[in-house]
Amino acid sequence: MKFLLSSTALLLAASAFAAQAQAPAAPRMVSKDELRVCMNSEADLATRRQALSARNEVNRAEGAAIRAEAAEMAEEMKAVEGNEAKMDRFNRKVKAHNVRVEAARASSNALRGDLEGLNKGLGDYNASCGGITFSRDDKEAILKEREAAARKN
Repeated sequence: MKFLLSSTALLLAASAFAAQAQAPAAPRMVSKDELRVCMNSEADLATRRQALSARNEVNRAEGAAIRAEAAEMAEEMKAVEGNEAKMDRFNRKVKAHNVRVEAARASSNALRGDLEGLNKGLGDYNASCGGITFSRDDKEAILKEREAAARKN
């Protein structure tokens, strides 16, 4: 009975420790320079996200155009079968289409790599800047610095 009571107490202590270990850390107060780094990172990530979003739309449009062209070519193929002269022209068209498909695939792969880089950047940002606290005066001072720099440019 004594063993059961002490093991129960040990189990309760361990579960309390685990719960405390999982509790979120208290917000960390950052200096003005640390806040500036976080704000710059946030702005950079937002700019990158917008650029990647625009590239994604271009890739989607190109994919849709390629699918439409492929559908047209499938219909055209039915019409040119058996006609050697038309088939040569069609084969050149297919070759150009395949080059377009490969270019779109390369663009899509590059975009995927850049999105993975953005996700890594977001993770790094969250690790270093998530859960911070800062002085309102520091933030306002940094925003004024940015406004002044924007006016100079």
